[in-house]
Parts: sequence; C-alpha cells; structure tokens
Amino acid sequence: MKKCLIILKNLQNEERINYQDYDCFIGVELGASFLLKKNNLKNRHYISDFDSINKNDFLKIKEEENTIFLNKIREFVDTEEAIKYAQSLGYFKDKIVIFLNEDLGRKDHLFNVFNLARKYQVLIYGNKFKITAVPENEYKVIKKDFYKYLSIFLFEKTFIDTKGLKWNLSWKEFNLDEATNLISNEIIKNECKIKTSKLSLVVQAND
Repeated sequence: MKKCLIILKNLQNEERINYQDYDCFIGVELGASFLLKKNNLKNRHYISDFDSINKNDFLKIKEEENTIFLNKIREFVDTEEAIKYAQSLGYFKDKIVIFLNEDLGRKDHLFNVFNLARKYQVLIYGNKFKITAVPENEYKVIKKDFYKYLSIFLFEKTFIDTKGLKWNLSWKEFNLDEATNLISNEIIKNECKIKTSKLSLVVQAND
C-alpha cells in the first residue's frame, strides 16, 4: 500500500504531484471533475454532494462504481468525509495526502484545512505551502522540497528539538505566548528533523 491522494479542486498546476506515489485517488467536488478526466489513473473514488460540478460530469460520475453521494443538508464538510472514507480504505495519518490550490476563495475553508491537518495528522500541500503533522515524541523528517520557509505551530506548552534548520532548537520549551517566535525558519540542505513533546504542525511556504 502506498498513499491515498485526495484532490479538492480542479487543479491548474499539478506539476508538484507525483502520481506514482499513490495507489488510491479520491476526488471531492471540483476535484471529482478533475479526477474523472484522469483515465490513466486506477482506483479512483468520488465523494461529495457534487453541487458545484457541471451536469455532464455529474452524470458521468453517477455511473462510476466508487461514488459516494453526500446529503446536501448536513453537519459536516466534504473534505473531512473524504478523509474518513480514505481511512475506511485502510489509509491513515500521513498516508493520506490532500492536494489543493492555494486560492480557496473563502479563507475560513483554509483555516479548516489547518484544523483537519491537526485532527487527522494528514499531509496537506499545494504549489506554495505544505502542512505536516509532527506526532508526540518522535523525530519527523521534513523534506525541503520546493519550499523556502518553515514555521512550527503549537497548541499547548511543548518541548521542541530540531536538526538541520538555520536556527536549531535543543529540546527547548515553548508556551503559547512564546510560540510566535517559531516562524520563518529555513531548512539548510534537503531535509530536517523535528521532534516535539506534543502534537504540532509544521507549515512550509513560499513567498
């Protein structure tokens, strides 16, 4: 088993996706329309209420074998349901990867993506940013990839140890008031290692 890729929107720039890393694909809303056209990909799934896609794509997706229709009147969001669906297929934490465009329109959706990364410890990325969950008390390898800056976000008092950053930390304790100092670091070479005493998020970004 490799990884499961969840696609949220109709991607305009997909050069950062290495499709060979995945053996399962889930399209959500406009991401379903995008995935529908990827006939070369196997094991494609679709989950949404599909109220944002055109009629022709809707009719085609309706005929697909692995399609889950969500109720339009609901107390959940499509992205979280897609994560739960991926879990039902046997993928968990960073084996679930969400790719999205940076322009999500409503910024509350962007903040919700941040919450989903924390709650499910999934990997979320786009052309200009990447969000990686760092589990408690184990070194997480963070690859530099295409991103210049690295910031660490905490949710409670946490000890942090890093290796391979421009400004390293040696099991230093931070409370939430001090956590504002953990932005705009940089990976020196190709990767770094980060260990935290409590679940944290690493956000990599470009200008």
